[in-house]
Amino acid sequence: MNLNVPIPTYPDGNYYLCMASANPANNLAIAMYLETAGGPPPGPPAWLGVYTADSSGNLSTNSTSQNMPKAAVGDLHQMATSPAGNLLAFGGQSGLQVFHFNGSNPITPYTGLLAVHEISRLNWDTHNHLYAISPSGGRLYSFTVTPTGHKQDPGSPYLVPNPVAIAVLSK
Repeated sequence: MNLNVPIPTYPDGNYYLCMASANPANNLAIAMYLETAGGPPPGPPAWLGVYTADSSGNLSTNSTSQNMPKAAVGDLHQMATSPAGNLLAFGGQSGLQVFHFNGSNPITPYTGLLAVHEISRLNWDTHNHLYAISPSGGRLYSFTVTPTGHKQDPGSPYLVPNPVAIAVLSK
């Protein structure tokens, strides 16, 4: 494979691509850590860029260090795009956060931390529900999230002993 992926630049270092999630419109959200010369290894916060794939699979981006938001979830564990492709959830060491996924335009902030416990796994159903598990205390979170509003579902978080994975069946 001969990949030529344009990576945004930063004056004092380089971005390290660490995780990705796609939407149905051939856009790819990429989480990147910043690696600075002589500094610590790449790590939080994750900067959020967008790539667009053309019909040949070539990637392009309009993401720059000036228009990429940063996630507040600490060390990133998982990211997931909503089925409609317009929302992007991030789970990490410090919690759960959702961003607007605006096609090929820059990702924009939406929520603060919706949960403040470590989030190890995420999944969406087709009815605007976002599910997240936290190994910390065995919690299963459930949120209703749309582009215009978000709320934690009644009873959430639910206690689940030793959660390790999550699968969602939409009916």
